Amino acid sequence: MAVLLLIQAIDESGRYFGRNITNSMMGHAAIATSSKYALEMPGKKISTHTSKATFFRRNSGGQKNVVVYRIKFHTAYANKAATYAYNYKYRKTNPSYMINLYHKSPSYCSKYVYLAYWWGATKSALTNYRGIPHIVTPHGLIENFVGSFVPKYICKVTRY
Repeated sequence: MAVLLLIQAIDESGRYFGRNITNSMMGHAAIATSSKYALEMPGKKISTHTSKATFFRRNSGGQKNVVVYRIKFHTAYANKAATYAYNYKYRKTNPSYMINLYHKSPSYCSKYVYLAYWWGATKSALTNYRGIPHIVTPHGLIENFVGSFVPKYICKVTRY
């Protein structure tokens, strides 16, 4: 029963997944692109589009867990961000690590999610850091969203 509720709670695109590893300061971030898939950048020059089941199995268990957030009031923008992430970040760019926040490529995991909303949905969802050096970290990602776009906590996946 709990597994069915958990799966039901995460079956929409545009959801943001943040991974919390107790022995890591940085963590990890990904975005759901459909009811069954997540897009992530798990390493330098690597972008993957995997099933959510694979994502959760790989990123939970032991000391690892995944925290799921959803932007509750703007599903159309969440879908646009997910579509952008898939069509323009995953299929068209060759990701690699780069700090400059507004350059589409190179990128890193939490910047991937940030830019999906910035370029693919609406800039009004996010804090504008143009002209200010800023790094979007996985653990601080939700703090970059503003107003009614601030993601709401859905659940924590400790094992899948």
